Amino acid sequence: MFALKMNVLMIITIIMIMSFGIFGETISKTNSETKLIADLLAGYHPKVAPTDNGPVQVKMGFDMSYFDFIDEPKELAIAHGFVYRGWNDHRLQWNEADYNGTRRVNLDRNTVWVPHIQAANSAKVTELLESQVLVFSTGRVRFYQSLQIEFLCDMDLTYFPYDKQSCNIEFGSSLYTTEHINLTASPNRGTNGSRVNSAKDFQITTLDVQRSEKSFRFIAPYSFVDVTYTIGLKRVSSVYRAKLVVPSVLTSFLILATFLLPTASKEKITFCSNMFLCLLLLIAFLHTTVTSTVETVLGQLLAFSLFVDFFATIMAVVSYNIKNRGTSILTRKDYGIMLQDTTMDGDSGMRAEKTLSTKFAWLRYIDVISFIGFSIVFVIGLAAILNQRE
Repeated sequence: MFALKMNVLMIITIIMIMSFGIFGETISKTNSETKLIADLLAGYHPKVAPTDNGPVQVKMGFDMSYFDFIDEPKELAIAHGFVYRGWNDHRLQWNEADYNGTRRVNLDRNTVWVPHIQAANSAKVTELLESQVLVFSTGRVRFYQSLQIEFLCDMDLTYFPYDKQSCNIEFGSSLYTTEHINLTASPNRGTNGSRVNSAKDFQITTLDVQRSEKSFRFIAPYSFVDVTYTIGLKRVSSVYRAKLVVPSVLTSFLILATFLLPTASKEKITFCSNMFLCLLLLIAFLHTTVTSTVETVLGQLLAFSLFVDFFATIMAVVSYNIKNRGTSILTRKDYGIMLQDTTMDGDSGMRAEKTLSTKFAWLRYIDVISFIGFSIVFVIGLAAILNQRE
């Protein structure tokens, strides 16, 4: 029993010694980091760039995680991701042995120099998480920011909804020229669009990066450096095929059926009027989706269909009036009997009807010629719409 108590007491003693050792080491580590931060920032000026050995070599990357159009008619897009910046600052070096083996430390970004880099074409930038600067004993500095960037994207909607878009996010500094920093794109960062989530209307195909320099006369011979990330997009056309493309094409072809109806019938006028309203609704729906409706092939087809329907309606009204006016002025002197006379015999009626049909046959010829001509034009327009750009 005594031996058991001694063993338990020995185990408790060992645990307490180890605990005090770990606790003491933690305190020592904390004191070392506190002393290190105080020594690094003593006499350090965060507004002065470390340009003693020439321009600061700054590498940046953009790891985009999400993309979407928040207002497509206004060509306003949004991107979420981490913006990375890395550089060397010789003033932030230390000997690890002097600070209990401390290899790295986090510093407030307002206490050290950070290269001023911003999205030049952004409308609004929101920082999602508060970031700190990571400093290594070699003077290597890393800075990560989680950003939400709203920016303008010039869109080409000619072949909507089979269009492909290219959006650019330009990162650069408006404060530092190439005399102060040399901005380059970090390899293997932001060059793969397969990991990026996007809205259901678009699919990201490419994500490229390119560095460029811009010179201005007032700062010659120096220039500003930009790193541009280009996002390649392809619209998912199946979303609009059923609710816009197919109804537009079928409605446009139905207009051709008006030329096959009887020349001087009231039903033809009614049918043309209904088609005119349907086309107006389709144009209004297209305009709510894209602002530049007239620039799209689909919008041009609907506009042309509207013109054809207007032309067919005018022809139907004119034909109806010509034929009815011509019938009302027929006299017994011209045909031997009024067409409206119920006492006329069968042969006289047939002769009168044949004479009437012959007199207004030219109206039917116009309908046939219009049907053939507009059918050819519609086939060409439909081929242009369904022609997807690769």
